[in-house]
Amino acid sequence: MPRIIACVCLLAAGWAGLAESLGQAQEKDYGFKVVAPSQTTGDERASQSNLWVLEVQFKSLRQVQLELPDPKTGEKRKEIVLYLIYRVVNRGLGEVKEETEAPSTNTFDPEATPPLFIPEFSLITQDNGPQNIYDDRLLPAAEKEIRKREQEGKTSHLPLGVVLKNSVKIAGAIPKEAAPDMPPAMHYGVAMWRGVDPEADRFTIMLSGFSNGYKLVRGPVTYQELVDRVKANKLTFSDQIWDGKSSWKAASETYNLFDEKKPTPADPEANIWFYTTTYDRVTDNEEKPIIWRKTLIQRFWRPGDELNRQEKEYRFEGEPEWIFQPDDIRVPVVKRVPKIAAATKPANIAAEKPAAEENK
Repeated sequence: MPRIIACVCLLAAGWAGLAESLGQAQEKDYGFKVVAPSQTTGDERASQSNLWVLEVQFKSLRQVQLELPDPKTGEKRKEIVLYLIYRVVNRGLGEVKEETEAPSTNTFDPEATPPLFIPEFSLITQDNGPQNIYDDRLLPAAEKEIRKREQEGKTSHLPLGVVLKNSVKIAGAIPKEAAPDMPPAMHYGVAMWRGVDPEADRFTIMLSGFSNGYKLVRGPVTYQELVDRVKANKLTFSDQIWDGKSSWKAASETYNLFDEKKPTPADPEANIWFYTTTYDRVTDNEEKPIIWRKTLIQRFWRPGDELNRQEKEYRFEGEPEWIFQPDDIRVPVVKRVPKIAAATKPANIAAEKPAAEENK
């Protein structure tokens, strides 16, 4: 009998150890320590019935040095390519930041084909002076080196069997929504940039295509113009207002627009204001609204110098942030608003300095 008890105890210990190992394996993050959840607001859900948002997980910025042909001369030269490895999962609409009882203002028919996931990445240098914008590039030679580094050798930095895809190959139907009681299907991708200014110490990466969320936006306008639109019945309770600083909020919750008993802004002209509309209210005798799309931004910085760039210097700066970004502006509008005069329209905003021609 003692032998049987001892065997049972050993067997139980073995199973416990195996379960612990499996649990650790399932919980291993492989360096994807920063997570942008599929966060939405109640107002977003109410205004767009077909809304989807993907959860995005990042590793830090990394770099690889290799010889690449010069775009102009064709001669090979050593370059540093920055890259970002990420993975996405569809967990549904995730948590709600703030609830609303507003009715749905944009209801869509069921789509004949699955919505598409087409990611786009821009890296913007955030140092003093002109901002350079670098688009994600297809670099087969760099991609090969990145795969070799991340997935081959004694220590793989990615789960076994993962296919790391560039921004073209990963495009397709949005991933299926993960079942609550099943391991989620992760899709792994890499974005790459060449020719990034070696003197740059601060970077913002904009990720588009990870949600189909959007707003039809007009502005900037003054607060008095918002008041006038309410009086003319051209601004509704469920329209959204943004003051360029805080979060978007319902017009009904914005100071005294719909309730004269509420206070007015302390200094209404200190801010510039944007407001949403809907397609059925767009007329030919008014300026056309601009589409602002739900976009993810993540900032990085490094304390080193341009002569000896080290990968370990790249660090996250703050948490990832979901914003709404105008189609006609290529740098995060959350950084541009303080520079926009109240009477200036987005189309007239001075263009940002593009990256050098050879980086295209």
